[in-house]
Amino acid sequence: MRRWFGRRQPRIVDPRNPRPRLKDPGRLDDDGLAPRDIRPHSKARPVPLRILGFGGFLVLAFGALGYNLFSLQVQQGAQYAELAEGNRIRQETVLAPRGIIFDRHGKQLVVNAGSFAASMVPIDLPRGAAERTKELVLLGRLLGLSPEEIDRQASAHAAEPFQPVVLKRNLDNATYEALSENEPNLPGIRLTTELSRHYIEGAAMSHVLGYVGKLDPDEYRDLHDKGYLLDDQVGKSGLEYADEQWLRGTSGQQVVETDAQGQIKARLQTTDPVPGDNVYLSVDIDLQREVVTQLQAGMDAAHKKQGGNLGLSGAAVVMNPQTGEVYSMVSLPDYNVNEFAEGITTQQYQALVDDRRLPLLDRAIGGLYPPGSTFKPVTASAALTAGTINQGSSINCPGRLVRGTTTFLCWNTGGHGSQNVVQAIAHSCDVFFYTVADQMGDQVLSKFASDFGVGRQTGIDIGGEVKGIVPNSDWKKRYFDEAFKETGDPAWQDSTWYEGNTITYGIGQSYLLTTPLQVLQWTSTVANGGHFLKPQLNNRITGIDGADVRPFAPVLDHDVQAPGQVLAIVREGLREAAQTGGTSGFVWNQAAFKNVPSPAGKTGTAQYGLPDAKGNFPTHAWYTAYAPAVDPEVAVVVFIEGGGEGSDVSAPTTARIMSYYFAHRDEIRATGPNPALAAGG
Repeated sequence: MRRWFGRRQPRIVDPRNPRPRLKDPGRLDDDGLAPRDIRPHSKARPVPLRILGFGGFLVLAFGALGYNLFSLQVQQGAQYAELAEGNRIRQETVLAPRGIIFDRHGKQLVVNAGSFAASMVPIDLPRGAAERTKELVLLGRLLGLSPEEIDRQASAHAAEPFQPVVLKRNLDNATYEALSENEPNLPGIRLTTELSRHYIEGAAMSHVLGYVGKLDPDEYRDLHDKGYLLDDQVGKSGLEYADEQWLRGTSGQQVVETDAQGQIKARLQTTDPVPGDNVYLSVDIDLQREVVTQLQAGMDAAHKKQGGNLGLSGAAVVMNPQTGEVYSMVSLPDYNVNEFAEGITTQQYQALVDDRRLPLLDRAIGGLYPPGSTFKPVTASAALTAGTINQGSSINCPGRLVRGTTTFLCWNTGGHGSQNVVQAIAHSCDVFFYTVADQMGDQVLSKFASDFGVGRQTGIDIGGEVKGIVPNSDWKKRYFDEAFKETGDPAWQDSTWYEGNTITYGIGQSYLLTTPLQVLQWTSTVANGGHFLKPQLNNRITGIDGADVRPFAPVLDHDVQAPGQVLAIVREGLREAAQTGGTSGFVWNQAAFKNVPSPAGKTGTAQYGLPDAKGNFPTHAWYTAYAPAVDPEVAVVVFIEGGGEGSDVSAPTTARIMSYYFAHRDEIRATGPNPALAAGG
């Protein structure tokens, strides 16, 4: 017997028909295997809810599965196919070599040095956490980097997962060999050859050349649309920054086939990059070295004379007053710019920041100082042009000027006696310029000071230049009120412009602040007859074929308001200042400087800071000069911070620089290849 739904049922079999018979064949049609006739009460029975629910679930599940299959195969098929192909065929950007920087004669100042580098392709790093951590630890040990830093780099470059990222440049032989041996255990890591920037004059030209570095996030955001990559190099300071558009070049492309670990197996297609343009400077590198030497010697002398506390820094600029070409620009102390190019450490950078001499500051264009008596030619030009005085006006100097209860001393407390404007410039008579400034007023003086470039950038083609301050009563009220609101310091509460502010303004003190380049700029403007020319460090720019992309041309900013006859009077005063009886005549009378034809110049001794116990202020030492006095071809400014008297250290330093210039003037003024260099000299 067989069980059927738990009950024993008899099995009736017809021998002629082996199909089973049912107990009540009368209820069936003739065919014993036909469906049962459903009774009426069975038709009204409802389908159970659990059956409906289960059926609905099956419908939804198969619908979702079908949609996912459609999405993967149709909608996202191209994307996943591209990713799968990307594991084998990739397009990578090839960065262009930066252009080379030369001095004015074609002497190379920068090279693109080839070196081994370790690069990472973020997409090829292990996906699993354990495998990834193991690789990062090994890689960090080999490169001297923390695993966290490598992982951070990978995350930072997630937007460009197929583009190699340089982890470390300039690999030494031991590191390169260790990476080569472990390369099979380092998927996503490549050993490549990179071009790194090396500066031949790493210190003497540090502030002028600047350096390159990796893009930071803000730079990437601004430059991404111009084709820059996350791992790209960009000029950070100096001419590397200012000439970025010329030096960068145009990137190339390569299509490569890689294995599962991201290692290149074949290069299928290559578009070569186009190197950047070459930049030829107006700077003569031999003169630049000489200026560094002479400025350092002047600083050392000042440091010794000031008791070993001051005279630790300075700046010097040499320029052609007729064209604006900068032959030399030096700021000391300098720094080794190659440390930045090769990847400066945190400790190295912090040491530079903590150095009280501020070696990272380019004092020539970024340092602000009271100019002292070097400003007197501007005061004289303003007074003569405004009609406050004329060429024959005389002012008596008894050695002091008294206004109310305040006495303003002349540097010559014995007095200069009666002085006209030429004599006052030659003797640097303070009382004469106190009086003239007081009569002229702060508004007129500030107007002419602005015309001579005070309180504005000169426009030199390098970054980091500051404007300085051209003060007057309006400026003081605005500046002091804002400072008091921000700080609440009572020292800023009195914004009144006093008569004494105007009086000391006339001798380059008061609230007047300038850069050394601005001092040279107004000196050159007086020297050339009133043409305010833009100073230029770039002489010409050429393409890789040697053709000029941008030739040199003087750039006239404006002509000053002082007429030619006024500037001629001022120039006569500057010429006499460098003759016997003038403030710097004793310097130029030395036999060593007789090769300098008819020099003209002005000393400056500017008070700053707080007085000592005896009431004496420390002073900056200035000297600004040009030669010849008629139709000048070179102008020089020397500034020594805290250097004491300008005539003691800055004037002799300027004389030595000028003497070198005139001993080599033909080679310095020439452009193109130096004949001596071409001859192997």
